[in-house]
Amino acid sequence: MQKAVELFRLANSKLCCPGKASAPCIPFQYPNDGCWGRAHEMCRLILLAGVTPKKVWIYGSLHTPTTNSPACYVPWGWHVAPTLDVTTGSTTTEHVIDPSLFEKPVTKATWKSVQGDPSAVLKSSPASTFYRNKSGSYTETDPTYAKTNDVLTTYRNKLKLRAIGPDGPPPYLNCLSKPPGTQWLGTIGPNQTQHWFTFNWPASWHMVWTVMPLTPCPGGPQLTHTVQVERASTTKATHWLTVKNLTSQSVRFEGRYDILKK
Repeated sequence: MQKAVELFRLANSKLCCPGKASAPCIPFQYPNDGCWGRAHEMCRLILLAGVTPKKVWIYGSLHTPTTNSPACYVPWGWHVAPTLDVTTGSTTTEHVIDPSLFEKPVTKATWKSVQGDPSAVLKSSPASTFYRNKSGSYTETDPTYAKTNDVLTTYRNKLKLRAIGPDGPPPYLNCLSKPPGTQWLGTIGPNQTQHWFTFNWPASWHMVWTVMPLTPCPGGPQLTHTVQVERASTTKATHWLTVKNLTSQSVRFEGRYDILKK
């Protein structure tokens, strides 16, 4: 399992900065289409790491929740991802490597369960299968990865256009719920500085505020922030946060707090 986690992280480390989405990144944040290209590229990376994967294909009327689509779900007729044999004690099970849906390797049953069709059919294939139809009567291979690169280029461009368009970059705030310790979810535009305030906090509390980017964009810092405090009354305080976007892309983020002492 430790090796499976390492290989999942290897694949996930190639995710795209949505507003740039340039090669060789993998557009996991555009789940609407292109899974066969993503899967083949992940298999290439896993093979280079010295491990032989397989693939699992799912066919059905799929309705898969995701925070990376403005609609909060994607309707698929089929989907594909790499798998690895994971041995625990005397038991070996296939685990799926799919950063478009999960944050770690999962069993095939778990992978199927989130895709909205209990009657969907799973089929396995070698990693070399680039595309297969539902019956398996037609398959394609891509030993040079030329077809893979064409698919990845197409969906990198679609991710980029979505991120800089009216919908903005993923994840989409209407698809998210605030976790504990999060005061608000926000979006800040390219190179902008914006101000937020939050009030009616007990002035006797010791508090820490921070901002955490939700839009992945590897390569450098995205946000910086400062905090100022107003004593609004004898018992209450207002906290003012100034957030600056250091990038040329819009960024979604969480406004987080922690109460150190009451």
